[in-house]
Amino acid sequence: MKKIIFLTVIILSLLTLQAKPKKKIADNLPLLNTKWVLKEVFETQIIHNLDTAFIIFYDNYKFSGNFGCNFFFGEFNFRKKRIKLDYLGATKKLCANMEIEEQFFKAIKYDITHYYMDKNYLYLIHKLKVICKFKGADNVIMIND
Repeated sequence: MKKIIFLTVIILSLLTLQAKPKKKIADNLPLLNTKWVLKEVFETQIIHNLDTAFIIFYDNYKFSGNFGCNFFFGEFNFRKKRIKLDYLGATKKLCANMEIEEQFFKAIKYDITHYYMDKNYLYLIHKLKVICKFKGADNVIMIND
């Protein structure tokens, strides 16, 4: 029941945001140059993520991050509340616990269509389903070399 209410709120928010001119909400962290730490993937809460699984979207339309063990990178496009991720590659280390790694990898390659931000949280969405939930970290990355 909570998931239905949550999805309804997201849908209504997306519709409202598309109908009105974009206003910057001061309480939201910026999408770009913020370290977004993975908190949930495919409706599974990530409890033991010590900031190791994360993603950062840079001003130059590139993103990078860590699945929990391996680093990944790619390119993205966004406009209003739509976003498209183009995964390009990752390192291929074998690690002890690969569960978060595998789910996050699957999510990044998924057909993400929208994003939604609420204060310190970022939601990556496929149509009406939340694929990933992130929390913004305190440290903001300024440049990507």
